[in-house]
Amino acid sequence: MLCLECGKREAKYDGLCEECFLKKTKFTQIPQHLTITMCPHCHAVKFGAVWEDIDIDEAIEKTVEKNLEILHEFDSYELGIEYKKEEKEFRGEVRVHIKYKDISTVEIHPVTFVIKFKSCPRCDRYFGNYFEAILQIRNIRDYEENEVLDFVEERIRHYGERNRNLFLTRKERKREGWDFYLSDKRDAKKIAREIVQRYGAYLKESPHIVGRRDGKDVYRVTYSVRLPDYRIGDVVKFENLYGIVEDIRGTFLKIRDVESYHEKLVDTKKHRITLAFKMEELKRGMVVYSRGNYMQLLGEDNRVMDVDAPIKIKSGSDVRYFEVEDRIYVILENSGCYTDKGK
Repeated sequence: MLCLECGKREAKYDGLCEECFLKKTKFTQIPQHLTITMCPHCHAVKFGAVWEDIDIDEAIEKTVEKNLEILHEFDSYELGIEYKKEEKEFRGEVRVHIKYKDISTVEIHPVTFVIKFKSCPRCDRYFGNYFEAILQIRNIRDYEENEVLDFVEERIRHYGERNRNLFLTRKERKREGWDFYLSDKRDAKKIAREIVQRYGAYLKESPHIVGRRDGKDVYRVTYSVRLPDYRIGDVVKFENLYGIVEDIRGTFLKIRDVESYHEKLVDTKKHRITLAFKMEELKRGMVVYSRGNYMQLLGEDNRVMDVDAPIKIKSGSDVRYFEVEDRIYVILENSGCYTDKGK
């Protein structure tokens, strides 16, 4: 069967030859002017009701794909987009490489991409000092302040990568600690709980109404996180015993009992834990002589003390120690603990 149009070549495509089919058939269509709505602050791009954090190349490609109209069926296609910037718009052309049966063809569409600037809701909130939660950190020791602040800010960045509506509005140093003003109360609560888990802290939530919107109460939440009095390496007292805090996991402490040298896992919800000595308050000493479990300890005040330890400690070992009611407790730097009465 010959082509119905030219009558010269074989009709392979809808009664037409390849040449006549391509002359009469248009596979795709794209508007000559396309608008891209972009935030002037964070450069997020709006598609429908959603703002996306993508660069201009991705924005142009996605805009083309959303506006590409299919006029005739085909098997597959690939886009090739070339453009250059001219003030507030990008001029270029879109090449649509089409595969239809055994035909390969390219359709070229000149397109102008106009950039429309509009502030996104996140930036409106950010520049309006918006916040939904206050994360309060209390009872921070001076030497750990930078570590705690770094941890909090790293977690804010972590959740901010997943939730573009989360940001730190501001942070303030108070006499009693630090306050972080956050834009999302749900992620603020997650961060508060992570601090609790990391430091064995205590969490108190205090919601308060700040207005009404669409007939519903709008409220903010203050998450007050108080770090415990003890830290890893501190000496604590529990059940009339002394121990070194070796690890903190939420409400559980791993403590090395200095009386028996045994590890104990203590639930702070069930046992009262009090701080006896901070790590930096422990005295430093050195074992100057040892034989079996007996040692002579040279203290900070140049006093030599006789101590019988549960296990051997090598001569020349650096130790820390503390005294309670004429009893000397010796602690190796790796937190092995030994005790005896001073002699």
